[in-house]
Amino acid sequence: RNASAFVAQTLLTASGTLLTHASRGDGGEYEYNTLTIPLFSEVLKLALSSALVLREAYGPQPPPMRLEWRSFAFSALPSFLYFMSNNFNFIIIKEIGPSAFQLLNNLKILTTAVFFRLLVKKPLSPLQWRMLVVISVSCVLSQADAGGGFQGSFKGYALKVVNSCLTALSSVFCELFLKRTENSVHLQNMQMYFWGSLFTTLSVLMSPGGQVVGRFEALFEGHNVLSSLLVCNYAFVGIATALVMKYIDNIAKTMSTTLAMFLVAFSAHALFGEPITYNLVLSMIVTGIAIDVYYRGEELSVAPTPASPPLTEFQPRGKEARAYA
Repeated sequence: RNASAFVAQTLLTASGTLLTHASRGDGGEYEYNTLTIPLFSEVLKLALSSALVLREAYGPQPPPMRLEWRSFAFSALPSFLYFMSNNFNFIIIKEIGPSAFQLLNNLKILTTAVFFRLLVKKPLSPLQWRMLVVISVSCVLSQADAGGGFQGSFKGYALKVVNSCLTALSSVFCELFLKRTENSVHLQNMQMYFWGSLFTTLSVLMSPGGQVVGRFEALFEGHNVLSSLLVCNYAFVGIATALVMKYIDNIAKTMSTTLAMFLVAFSAHALFGEPITYNLVLSMIVTGIAIDVYYRGEELSVAPTPASPPLTEFQPRGKEARAYA
């Protein structure tokens, strides 16, 4: 189970970025309405969570399931932030490419740490702050080209910074929501996915050309196999993340993200001809090491206890040792 969850987390994290890039048309534009991807995935997640809640409710030991209206209203906040973040991903990947997108995803570690410090008062060690600086500088240098400029567009980089803040805030509020009560996690997920389905539905209806009343098939225009796989990826990546954090640990989740960074870079080179620069490779290595130190710094800084030398025939034993003393 542990190995399966780890592999699923790595592959889903990498494939989501690659599928988003690959689902574009020949002209580099998305032929489908990108707002429908989060819509379909939220509806799918809501259905899956509902099925899991029913399974728990009729199980031998059902967990607490109390619907608290104040908590239900609060769940709209992380849902709205996730909704905004998911829709920005399409624009960012189009502007800066899949490899840069996956590498710059590590900026979320910095923004999440800052918001946890500001809102939850979670302390960070001096070593962790230093590693956050290393990660940030490494991400910036990875995008520099030979002429001293940057490979992507200003729009893509600006949206990536905004998106990192949105993702960090959603993580903070999501954790606060999940820990407010002892309710079933699937019931809590249902509440967030309800809001997510509502927000994504409204976004489709309010978008240009989004009048689908009486024309339901308009939702599926331009979709293909790759976009359908992307919907499933959006739906299942959250489940895989929860399994990793539940059955393994946060270090495994971090290592999974780091492996996905390398997997996306080399897959994008093989599939889409995206160049792999020295800056990118060196930045990925430095970022991976910095992430490892950020999460395991205290463990890595503890010197191993030296092993006791084995007893030899010249060393006194038992009563002889006491007599010798």
